[in-house]
Amino acid sequence: MELTKHFAAALTAGFVTAGLLICSAMQAKADFKVLSLAPGFMPNPEVVGGLSGGKRITPDCGYVKSANTPDYVVTLTKPFTSLKASVQASGDVTMLIEGPNGRICSDDVNGLMPEVSGSALAGTYRVWIGDYVGKANNGFSYQLTLSEEN
Repeated sequence: MELTKHFAAALTAGFVTAGLLICSAMQAKADFKVLSLAPGFMPNPEVVGGLSGGKRITPDCGYVKSANTPDYVVTLTKPFTSLKASVQASGDVTMLIEGPNGRICSDDVNGLMPEVSGSALAGTYRVWIGDYVGKANNGFSYQLTLSEEN
């Protein structure tokens, strides 16, 4: 009986450790949040926030975090006919999106704010909110809004 208790405790500790490792690995993929959306998602809009920029310079989207650490990993479980991603920030920011339909850099679409809208294929999208500051932890506060449009 005592051996069973120790085995159960060790097994539980193993699952907890494995769970922490899996969570840590998922966090490494995105600095702020992993999102999964399907048409009709709630709440609509989905609003998340963070701090722009990073140390990696891009040819067209300013400074972003490293290629392995996007700000968000967004999985669209089904295609959308009309999805909008827009950013509001305290300074001039950009939005870099890599996904199934390629790479998009949005800058200064709505004043100084980036915005992308239209149909979107199902799949995984990596999103970085960049800026022209070029210093980690010294960017602009922002809100990214994802909304399904009718």
